[in-house]
Amino acid sequence: MQMMQLNVTTDYAIRTVLYLAIKDELATSNEIAMAMGIPPSYVLKITSKLVVAGIIKRIVGAQGGFLLAKKPTEISLYEIINVLEATTKLNRCLEAGRYCSRFATENCPVRAF
Repeated sequence: MQMMQLNVTTDYAIRTVLYLAIKDELATSNEIAMAMGIPPSYVLKITSKLVVAGIIKRIVGAQGGFLLAKKPTEISLYEIINVLEATTKLNRCLEAGRYCSRFATENCPVRAF
């Protein structure tokens, strides 16, 4: 059995979004780095990609930082992984055409998750 392994940048992105979801208020890049064990140089690399994807937003200025751009319940793990991983196809039923090998497109619990 072959195991899927995510790159470390994806792990750090998941940790960043998790921290922002738990804190539920503005957090600086240094705060995120210290709280989640992420090298500070990675935080800005990760957050720029998450901002472009619309997962988080950046507040610029002396009192700036990062916030979630939407409710935590509206952000899926797949969405975060898809932003950071070059080629991610976890399951064919997740593709745009909604192919389902079990012919259960409308009630597929994998697709819903």
